[in-house]
Amino acid sequence: MHLSANPPFRLECGWLNAQAFRWKQEGEWLYGIVGGHLIRVREDGDGIEFEGDATEEAVRSYFRLDEDIGDVHAALWKADPDHMPGLIKDYGHIRVLRQDPWECLVAYICSPRANIKSIGGRLNKLAKLGNRLSLGDTVCHALPSAQRLARVDSGGSKLRQTIRTVAKSVAETELNLKTLSRECKSLAEARTRLMSYPGIGPKIADCVCLFSLGHDEAFPVDMHIGAALERRYGLGGTLASKREWAHATFGPNAGYAGQLLFLDQRG
Repeated sequence: MHLSANPPFRLECGWLNAQAFRWKQEGEWLYGIVGGHLIRVREDGDGIEFEGDATEEAVRSYFRLDEDIGDVHAALWKADPDHMPGLIKDYGHIRVLRQDPWECLVAYICSPRANIKSIGGRLNKLAKLGNRLSLGDTVCHALPSAQRLARVDSGGSKLRQTIRTVAKSVAETELNLKTLSRECKSLAEARTRLMSYPGIGPKIADCVCLFSLGHDEAFPVDMHIGAALERRYGLGGTLASKREWAHATFGPNAGYAGQLLFLDQRG
């Protein structure tokens, strides 16, 4: 099925995995999980072609194909005319993905002190406990539900213990990720709620808010973005101070600015 996209938009495994970690490329097709279904996508004229059982609505939402990205770029250009024009030229074809909140939360719990390849490996290992998915000759596994992971023995692993603890909270609806964005009217409220759970610090909370809860003003700061801010803007100080600077500078589009800086820093 063909879906049009507001330009500029270009599919690349690199920027997809910078946010979601489990996409893989086979020939001209990119394979990933959207809406609980394995799909494959490729560029197709003014948009994308996709195959799989995910709905058109789910795919549009995930890639944010209907977003007027030109307005975002114009705002970033105005906020920082020295650096943003070049970054937009190089990376302006990306979107901030709109992921499933549970999958996004688990992915970023797996992210501390790990590179993108390692995070993907951790997630794929965890996903072996989930449902088997196939599309043609390609096979993968969906991330297990919170209910499933809440029952799994952590095996002494600190990471597994953290995931199991959070999974129990989600399974018991103490942490209702699907209603969190409605219950918490501001980014600050959502961050505070998420960080009240063990193993969820400021960076993980900001990532979940940005990549799944609709808070485009969220600005996760990791070592790459921290280094980019120091290199381009001469910013030192704490991660919190850098986050506040980004909010003040880029406002509601801080999350997009962060992704442009992240991709540039990684080269």
